[in-house]
Amino acid sequence: MSDSLERASEMDAPLQQLKQKIDAEPAPRSGGSAIGGLSLLLVLLLACALGAGGYWLWPEFQQLQHDTAVTQQNLQRLTEQQQQQLDAASQLQQQIQTEQQQRLTQLEQRLQQQQQQVLTQNQAQMQALRQLVQERDSAPPRHWLLAEVEYLLQLASQKVWLQQDYATAIALLGSADEKLSKLDDPSLLPVRQAIAADSKQLKQIKVPDMSQLYIQLQQMRKLSSTLPLKQQQQAEQTVAAPGHQLSQWRETLSYYWQQSWSQLIRVRSAVPEDYFSLSAEQQLMLRTSLQQQLLLAQLAAMQHQSQVFAAALQQASDQLQRYFDADNTEVQQLGSELASLAAVDVGLEQASPLTSLAQLQQYQQQLTESSL
Repeated sequence: MSDSLERASEMDAPLQQLKQKIDAEPAPRSGGSAIGGLSLLLVLLLACALGAGGYWLWPEFQQLQHDTAVTQQNLQRLTEQQQQQLDAASQLQQQIQTEQQQRLTQLEQRLQQQQQQVLTQNQAQMQALRQLVQERDSAPPRHWLLAEVEYLLQLASQKVWLQQDYATAIALLGSADEKLSKLDDPSLLPVRQAIAADSKQLKQIKVPDMSQLYIQLQQMRKLSSTLPLKQQQQAEQTVAAPGHQLSQWRETLSYYWQQSWSQLIRVRSAVPEDYFSLSAEQQLMLRTSLQQQLLLAQLAAMQHQSQVFAAALQQASDQLQRYFDADNTEVQQLGSELASLAAVDVGLEQASPLTSLAQLQQYQQQLTESSL
């Protein structure tokens, strides 16, 4: 029993010594507790501010994600529309080339037929002239001059119907009238009146300068490859750094919060008509689409298709105003040139049949009947 008591007293001795040391230490100061409480209060306020900021910025973040998705969908839709326009332009260009080739083949066949007919008629006329020369020892100059006039009138008719070369036809009619004036025969007055009426009709037809128009459109195609595209510029907002006073903890928290998010996400407004940050492929597609419309206008002008020509120029003007920089001088100049070309009528007015050749043939028939 005594041994157990001694052992218990030995085990309680260290505890008694520790209790004496604790009783000997001074009591803690009240100032340290105040600083700890203030620190705990600041931590709790900072946690509440972070929670409130997260609760307020979460809808803004969701709206930002939605705007980004809408912008990506608009860019995808623009790319698809541009691809469809390129495909339609290629198909239309191929169709126009095919139609042009078919028309050219038909014109060549018709020209060969007309040439064959003219050659047959000329051979028949030459045979008749040889026979007339054989019957008579010498033909009077009047018959030779009338034959030349008839040949000139035939050439004028061919220029009008086969080649639509109205300027050459007017020159041929003038040469025929000049030869008839040398005869000084009042009986040829109806023929000269018919020649004058045909010349007046052809002079009233307005023929656009297709060569100048083609060269102007070619220069516009070259210029379109260097025009600047419309880019939206983002206005950067800078916020001044707050002070380091403890009373400005709200400004400090807001400043560092904005600085952190501005490094991750840049918010900017999007307008449906204003596309920005275009890639190199998208810029090339826009310039190629504008060049395709100008090329289509060239082909339509050469084919004298007024509606296709006007539609192509309208489409090119719309693309120029929508996608290119309107403040650039070259863009403004190209827009004014497109507006002036839209007023040009590339359609070719058809001339009425020439009556001078039929009038001359009627005169020659009357002359032959009177000689018999």
